Amino acid sequence: MTYAIGADTTLGIACLGITHPHTSGRVKAFQRMSNAKVLGAYDTSPLLDPFVEAMGISKRTKEDILADPEVHAVLIHPKSYLMAEWAIEAMEAGKAVLCEKPAGRGSVDTVRLVEAVEKTGQLFQVGYCWRYAPSIDKMQEVLQAGQLGKVLQVRAHAGCSHGEADTDHMRQPGDIGGAFYVIGCHTIDRLLLHFGMPQSVNARITKFDGVMVPAAREDAAGAILNYSDKMITIDFMSWDPLPWTESWDITAYGTEGVLHSRPMPASYKLYSTGKTGLPEGWTEWNETSFPEVWAVRKTIYSPEIAEIGNPVYFDREAATFANSLRTGAPSNVPAQQAHNINRVLEALFQSSSQNGAEIKL
Repeated sequence: MTYAIGADTTLGIACLGITHPHTSGRVKAFQRMSNAKVLGAYDTSPLLDPFVEAMGISKRTKEDILADPEVHAVLIHPKSYLMAEWAIEAMEAGKAVLCEKPAGRGSVDTVRLVEAVEKTGQLFQVGYCWRYAPSIDKMQEVLQAGQLGKVLQVRAHAGCSHGEADTDHMRQPGDIGGAFYVIGCHTIDRLLLHFGMPQSVNARITKFDGVMVPAAREDAAGAILNYSDKMITIDFMSWDPLPWTESWDITAYGTEGVLHSRPMPASYKLYSTGKTGLPEGWTEWNETSFPEVWAVRKTIYSPEIAEIGNPVYFDREAATFANSLRTGAPSNVPAQQAHNINRVLEALFQSSSQNGAEIKL
């Protein structure tokens, strides 16, 4: 690994691409961080001028950013078709990368990212910010300790809210899907984190004629991830009426317990038989409620989708990235994870195109 920098060095961050609605949240997270500084942004979009003005940073060229020795890392936040290209350029220029998910347009892009990380030795972290909830850490801890016994079934639900399924962001030309691809990938990230890659998948990803907005892509999805020792079922709705992620839930059913886990507001509900070192019966936990919702308002630099207002997960994500950059610790969400997520999503869409046929991975 070549990316560790000294603990006393001011961490220099710059943006390549600013059109993703998560950009301002991540920039503000690094601006709040001690011993870090955001050193400008580049994009060809006309939104760049209002963005840099609002963030109080400078407008720069891509070449200038990549040649600047004070820039140690870049935030990759353009549309999906540019993510891999710019991330690879940055790593080849000696920069660490925090790249918005899904880190490209599919497995053709993410395999290139895996190869670039191996070639350059640079830190590459994918922006799956929802995995930074304490409730998700708790699920990982309980599963790894085997405290649910043999987990035979898992159910996962997620959705897309705020009407974002009917935005250009969710129907980029060349993307393999809409809301289920762009938002549902968060759930695939969590499932692979907890349970690893499935052996095969089945799926139905559906657009209902005449029911919702015609220009939007899928309205609802149902999928099965098949393992040798368990079954995971996923359901997804593109028109979630809830403003946060209250409906997002992953529940693991084991022979010695059951665990429900939600990301924001973070909560879990755990039942145990008392035979695996956990208290018998139900244990419930909720993180302190946040006064500001996740997506708050549209802005002059984020005119289509409301920018992110709640800072908690971006702060945790930025701290994890900075720790890896300063200490040489492995990436928390590496390029291989992004590649595996894209492989699963592509298999799900392939299965749906074949009326739910099993697709092996």
